[in-house]
Amino acid sequence: MKNKFVMSDKILFYKKMARNLFPVYRLKIIKVLPFIFLLFVNAQSCKSPTGPEALQPGRRDYTWTVDTLNIPYTVLESIWGSSPTDIWAVGPGGDKDKTIYHFDGTKWNNDGISRSLAPRCVFGFAQNNVWFGGYGNNIWHYDGNSLSDFQDYTIPNYPWAGIENIWGDNPNNVYAVGVADSSNVLRGIIRNFNGTTWQTVYISNKNEDFVKILRGNLSGNNYYILSERNDDNNNTDSINIYQFNGKNLLEAFSSPAQIHLDIASISSQIFLVSNNNIYALSGHEAVFSKNLEFVSKISTNNFWGGIWGRNKDDIFLGLYDGIAHYNGSNIAYLFHFNTYQVGIGGMVLFDKEIFILCYDFTNQINFIIRGKLN
Repeated sequence: MKNKFVMSDKILFYKKMARNLFPVYRLKIIKVLPFIFLLFVNAQSCKSPTGPEALQPGRRDYTWTVDTLNIPYTVLESIWGSSPTDIWAVGPGGDKDKTIYHFDGTKWNNDGISRSLAPRCVFGFAQNNVWFGGYGNNIWHYDGNSLSDFQDYTIPNYPWAGIENIWGDNPNNVYAVGVADSSNVLRGIIRNFNGTTWQTVYISNKNEDFVKILRGNLSGNNYYILSERNDDNNNTDSINIYQFNGKNLLEAFSSPAQIHLDIASISSQIFLVSNNNIYALSGHEAVFSKNLEFVSKISTNNFWGGIWGRNKDDIFLGLYDGIAHYNGSNIAYLFHFNTYQVGIGGMVLFDKEIFILCYDFTNQINFIIRGKLN
C-alpha cells in the first residue's frame, strides 16, 4: 500500500478546508497554495428552529471561552455533539492515541488508546450512538460505553479507501461518502447503514472524491453530495454537486476548481456558497440552478466560504481573521483571531451555545471557541 502520510499537517489542513472537502493524505495536494482558507467542513446544526413563523434576527450577545488543546502532530478537523455536555472532536495525526477528544461540559478528555483509524469525520444521533470515519477501510462506532471498530470493508480492485463525511436521516439510515484509490485513479464512493450493516451502494465511474453529503427537506427525495473531480494527473479541475436519490446520481451544479463551491444544511434547507454569494435551495427538482434563491453577498475579501447556521437569518461565516455573523440584514464580527493563520474545522450550534473548532498554524495548537448567549 502506498504511503498516505507524506504531507505536512499545515498544507493538509488548508487543503481540507479548501473543500470540509479533501482526502488528507494524497500526493495531489502538494500544489495547494498555503494560507488560503477555502474551508468548508462537516459541521452540523443541532436543534435548529423550524416552522413558517417569521424569523427573528440571530442574536450576537455571546460570552466567549477558548479551550486550548496542545496536541503535537494532530490537527482536529471535525466536530459534532448531541448537547453542550457531549461534544466530539477528531482529526488525524502522528500519534494514533491522540486523535479523538470528548467534551463533557467541563473539560476535554482523550482516552489515550491507539486505534487503527485516522479519523476525518464524526457524526451521531445521541450520546450513545456516534459514528467515526476516516482512512483505513473501517468505520467506528461509540455506543455510550466504548468506541470500537464496527465494520471493516473492502472494495474490489481498490486496495485503499477512506470516509470523508457521514450524515444521516435517522439511526437506521446513515450515509458515508469518501474515496476509493486504485493507486492510478480515484473513485467516489457512497456507503449506507441500514440499521444493521454498512454496504457500498454506489461507486463513481469518474476520477473524483465525494467529500460531503447532506439532506435538506427530509420529506424530499434527494441527498446532495459535494464532489471534487480530478484530471488525469489527479489534480482537481472542478467542484461538483450531485443529487442522489438513494440509487442514482444526477449532476446538479458545477464550477471550476478555482471558484469555491460548498453546500450546507441549515434549518432543514440546503444552502449553496459560490465564491462570496450565498443561495438557498427552494425546491428539489432536477434543474437545481433554477431553484436557487439569493440570500446574501458577503462583501468582504476575508470570507473564505464556510457557513453554518440555525436559520437563514442566523448564519455564521468563517473569515480569514475571525468569525462573523449574518442576521438577515447585515454582517458583524463576533470573534477576532490575532493571526490570519487559523483554520476552522467546523461548528456545532445549539439553541444558546456554539462550539467552533479551530487550528492555529503559527503555534500549532488546536483550540475550541465556546460561545454562550447572555
